[in-house]
Amino acid sequence: MSIGQRIVNLRENKNWSQRELARRVGLNVSVMNRIESGERPIKDHELIKIATVLNVKSDYLLGLADSLSSVDNDEKEFFKAISDPELERWYAGLPKSDEEDLRKLRKMWEIIKNDQN
Repeated sequence: MSIGQRIVNLRENKNWSQRELARRVGLNVSVMNRIESGERPIKDHELIKIATVLNVKSDYLLGLADSLSSVDNDEKEFFKAISDPELERWYAGLPKSDEEDLRKLRKMWEIIKNDQN
């Protein structure tokens, strides 16, 4: 079964239209249609959002897990955090950053984490 078909099945089990799922995920309905039909590959951030909204692990949508086991609390918190629009814009810019900036960012993150402990 394809990713698109898994999404369709889960969506239909919730009695949601394609438009409703697209709205909840924050995608244009035509993009959702192309993802479900397999005409367009799903992007990583879309996969995460769709899995979160459908309350399944992304591994299930990818066909790597047979179980529909729901997302655990740590994963839910992670998905919630990365679904923040400001964080998403920031994250989208990371691949354009040079290695020195990424090194500084990792160092700042280590400082933040150490301050919490």
